[in-house]
Amino acid sequence: MSKVFGAVMIVLLLSTVLSSCGGKLNETYTMTTLREATRGNLLSPGFKYSFDTPKFVAAHKDLALVREGNLIELFMGDKLEDHIKQIEGKKFVLGARKMFTPYIHFVVDFMVADGDTIRVGPSYEMKPPTLLKAKEFPTDNYEEVDLDALTSNRLRLKVIQNTKFKVKMASLGYDEVNITGEPEMVYTINLKKVRFLVKDPTDGMQLIFKALMNEHLYFDGGVDYGRIPPRSFRKKTNSGGFVTVDYVKYGGMVITSQK
Repeated sequence: MSKVFGAVMIVLLLSTVLSSCGGKLNETYTMTTLREATRGNLLSPGFKYSFDTPKFVAAHKDLALVREGNLIELFMGDKLEDHIKQIEGKKFVLGARKMFTPYIHFVVDFMVADGDTIRVGPSYEMKPPTLLKAKEFPTDNYEEVDLDALTSNRLRLKVIQNTKFKVKMASLGYDEVNITGEPEMVYTINLKKVRFLVKDPTDGMQLIFKALMNEHLYFDGGVDYGRIPPRSFRKKTNSGGFVTVDYVKYGGMVITSQK
């Protein structure tokens, strides 16, 4: 199939989709790449673009991240994570609108796979996660500690009690622990000799955790450790206790836990 014929077929397909969704033919979604849609000069009426089988690196509830080479962009949509599972392993076309605040991201309108159209639409429950350029987030308040010296022993944990500190080259996990008598899944930050449980991560932070794990990348961020929990808790959970993740670096950006 020639590129010209393929492009014509895509436009016809998108026009059919829009008609079936109650749209108009002049609301064409321009087929393009993520780079052209975000870095190029390609304009589309209503900033509506379509993408051919974009690569989702992570999804969480109404949030998802798409990678194209070294570009990573945020996509949002109602129950987007569930919809992505429906088209997993298939070729599909995604139609989305480019948004400019609080930064460039996309709202997914529909996905088409195997001739079936999945209508998505905006998320009304969730805002884009707080995202800053790395140099814009102050990290001077976070201590440098000897991470390899930390264990679940109280004497070893005293150095970080009530302290904000930096964590680098740590692996992330998503493990079952028994805290209140009922097993539950929690994210863990795993150091050389001890792991910490992540307390109440925001939805945006969980999206980044999933991306780091899916792309086999290390955790690089800042955490806040409170009081040392009792020995029984540390033994039961095989951990040094809870930390709150304040920020994490990913894709040249800093994602914060601000809600």
